[in-house]
Amino acid sequence: MRTGPEVRQRFHSARLRLLTITLLLTGSLAVQAEWQPYATAEVGGERYYLDPATLQPTPVGFTLVVLSNYPVPIKESFGTFQSVRSEIEMDCTHHQLRDMAIRFHRKPMAKGKVVFQDTGSGTFQSWPAGSLNEILHKVVCQ
Repeated sequence: MRTGPEVRQRFHSARLRLLTITLLLTGSLAVQAEWQPYATAEVGGERYYLDPATLQPTPVGFTLVVLSNYPVPIKESFGTFQSVRSEIEMDCTHHQLRDMAIRFHRKPMAKGKVVFQDTGSGTFQSWPAGSLNEILHKVVCQ
């Protein structure tokens, strides 16, 4: 386990990465809570966004809010939705992610009524190569 200067250096490094990411994504020092795209599905047209204003460093990565936005409404047993807003924690060191909270919204871009919500499992999980989570990892952690 890291102690003392190593922890401070890791945290400082994470804060610098956070500032760099924020500046790159927003283009200014005044951070607006706006969705920034990071991927588009080749089939289906789904778009994926992150909110740079929500990036918070942790000892091994970041917490942040991401959005999955679908071009047409999706019907499930709990209701019809067109976007999913997820609060996640990304472990940059071990290449893992966990959901902390998830909300399914009736309208695009996390608008409209919340038709379903849940807390995350709390369990970190790895992702397959080439997945959206790998793309997000590259944007957030490197």
